[in-house]
Amino acid sequence: MKSKSLILAMVFTATGLLTLSGCKLSMGNPMEDSDEVKARYENEDGDFQMPDNGDGARLAMGGLTIGSNKVKALSIDWITDTVTIEGYDGTDVVVSEVSDEELNDSNSMYYSLSPEGKLSLLFCKPGIVIKKGTVLSKHLFVRVPRTLKMDELVVDGGSRTVQLDGVSSKEMDVKGLVNSVQINECELGNMKVDIACSPAVEARFTQMPDKIELNSSGCHAVLYVPKDAGISFDVDGMVKKFDCDLPVTRKGKARVAGDGHCKLVMNQHCTFLKVRTEEPKEWGAELWNW
Repeated sequence: MKSKSLILAMVFTATGLLTLSGCKLSMGNPMEDSDEVKARYENEDGDFQMPDNGDGARLAMGGLTIGSNKVKALSIDWITDTVTIEGYDGTDVVVSEVSDEELNDSNSMYYSLSPEGKLSLLFCKPGIVIKKGTVLSKHLFVRVPRTLKMDELVVDGGSRTVQLDGVSSKEMDVKGLVNSVQINECELGNMKVDIACSPAVEARFTQMPDKIELNSSGCHAVLYVPKDAGISFDVDGMVKKFDCDLPVTRKGKARVAGDGHCKLVMNQHCTFLKVRTEEPKEWGAELWNW
């Protein structure tokens, strides 16, 4: 199974629009309705404003390349379209943004690299005011060496889709307002999805994380795992429908498969949770088939 073809085969439609002081942006309606996101992005006039992370972000129009020996962590703040992060057989971290619209100093990507090795990628110039009205769609591509073991990977904002393929990180956190999360053959220590509005989460593992935390109300989640996977499910009272291919036994309040190595926790009411041991024929096939 070719992981890239699986991930990129899914089709998603845009919902809702925003504008950026004379430039065009795309953003889902939840960005306008969520108190959590308003607190992060809304200014005193009621418009959205790109936060300044205080790291002295610099213009990276179109993209940039950084030696992987300088990168220990990756933080992304992206408010439209898709974020794709994939491992490859190179030595540099290669970042690019793709848009059908003309990019300029205001609507292009900005970045910073801290002395500790944290690479931060921002959707546009910090402080730019985002007004409602027209559309600019930007797809972010990040390629990291397969040999790079990051300490932390964080994706925040309002992207429609976050795709992770063949990357390694001790900590992974996808948060904000993301419609869909797709994870394929990643080596993760702790995986956390902390999204405010009913996301679709699909993950395929050949190696189980130590912990999976799903903090998303109304989440539809499908996990593809090895047949000998050990998972401890702390999901009682938090999932409407639970469907698991693994043999599960009760140990106190937890449901346990195998040695229970991976702890799966839900802190919000999830709509559906599936655990499959068969290879997915295509992404999305199990999400809505209940």
